Amino acid sequence: MLLPHQPSPAQPPAPPRRPAWAVAAAGATGLAMLLSSCTAVRSNATAPTPKLAAVAPAPTGQSCSNRTQSAEQVFNSAKQGVAVVTHGDGVGSAFVVAHQDGQTFLITNAHVVQGTESVRLKWVDGKRDGARVVARGRGDTPSSDLALLAVQGTKGTPLRIADQASAVGQEVFVIGAPKGLEFSLSRGVVSSLRDSNKILQVDAAINPGNSGGPVLNAGNCVAGVATFKFKDSEGLNFAISAAVVQDFLADLPPASAAADPAPAGPPIAQAPGGEGNTTLCLFKRPDEDAAASIPCQLSRGETAQGQTFYQLAWADGARSAYAFFGDGRVAIDARSADGRRVQDAGSFRLLRDGVAVRSSSDAIAVIPGLDPVLN
Repeated sequence: MLLPHQPSPAQPPAPPRRPAWAVAAAGATGLAMLLSSCTAVRSNATAPTPKLAAVAPAPTGQSCSNRTQSAEQVFNSAKQGVAVVTHGDGVGSAFVVAHQDGQTFLITNAHVVQGTESVRLKWVDGKRDGARVVARGRGDTPSSDLALLAVQGTKGTPLRIADQASAVGQEVFVIGAPKGLEFSLSRGVVSSLRDSNKILQVDAAINPGNSGGPVLNAGNCVAGVATFKFKDSEGLNFAISAAVVQDFLADLPPASAAADPAPAGPPIAQAPGGEGNTTLCLFKRPDEDAAASIPCQLSRGETAQGQTFYQLAWADGARSAYAFFGDGRVAIDARSADGRRVQDAGSFRLLRDGVAVRSSSDAIAVIPGLDPVLN
């Protein structure tokens, strides 16, 4: 099997009660004092809430060729739509499937982004971007090993996904970063169709680092997504079929990107060591005596209305988006690890090194290193 990335913490809303993975605890009295001068907003007026629109990217892009292309032609046409994916020590691949609403969407494998909500992308021209994971398959079977990434802005060239099934003997080309060798091309044929045509068996070379990259046919359409290989074997390599990718994109839940706005700039709250590191946020529920110190990552975005919001990714899989206002209010759009979404209005207080947020239910979150832009 391909080697998955090293997991790293991340993701949103109301963190669960007394998480077993809490790193440390802080006294409730100290936390309460942080917000002692803040009054929770409970007026009849509705506080503005970040509008985080749902995204359902369509698998559209350049047309498939009506004629057979050479390996050189396929590579030159497709390379602008391929990216190398990195996080931690892991390396994988991805490819662009759509430009929509000022964002770029890419497909990769779920195991490539396992344990993280943000990754780095490198394009063929050497430019780099941050990306967020906005949807992922279950990953418990080879055919569900898919994930969707979002990047702010228009990047790369969308690759068209084939609308016809592959056939045994069909020529295919794989582009990716095997063993970290970026933008490599391998060539082979479809050896067999497995799992009711959900999986392509190919003899084109696939190695760790190819995961999530496109398997293209000679018409320059995506026939599949490189996913795994059999160890101690030669030419027994496998890809998720184009039909499964089409279904994955068509079945994205409406809120898949609503809590995952695509802005993927450098995390704002970081531990020493540079971009992409986690820090520790404090969270206390009103019915608990101590605050949990939880690994978290923060990124900043902007709504279509020009409001600045901050997305906090908690290590338990929850995500919270905050918009701060000059009158002391904060709008909260939270999604728990099990998918429950809550919109709330609360209050905040600026600290010497960070900000403390109190929800309407008196739950308290302390985010270090954040000096928020006020709307």
